[in-house]
Amino acid sequence: MFNERIMQRFVNPKYAGGLRGANGTGRCGNSECGDLIKLYISVNDDNVITDAKFKAYGGVCTIVACDVACGLIEGRSLEAALRTNYYQILEEMGAVPENREYTASLAEEAIKNAIEDYYKKKEKELKR
Repeated sequence: MFNERIMQRFVNPKYAGGLRGANGTGRCGNSECGDLIKLYISVNDDNVITDAKFKAYGGVCTIVACDVACGLIEGRSLEAALRTNYYQILEEMGAVPENREYTASLAEEAIKNAIEDYYKKKEKELKR
């Protein structure tokens, strides 16, 4: 049912887990299917994402979409990471069953939410 690339990434996700010291966290979910994602980022003083990890509750494609998303944003500036989209995630995943393509949208949303959370925290910090 799933291509080799998806299965390899599902069996051995590189970015799964929490991230101690994360300064941005993005949450999202799909109540219809029960997928829940929490994506963590660490950002340095140059606004570059130095580390990204995720925790997810969902199926194979949800896990893989999150892993791909973290790989796409790690080492990139916040501005570049914000341009990461659904199509890039799907392309990296390979052939995804049509009824599972939404998982790439969830991963994209989690990235945007994590970056938004980072900026909110940074703003609060500057107000002190």
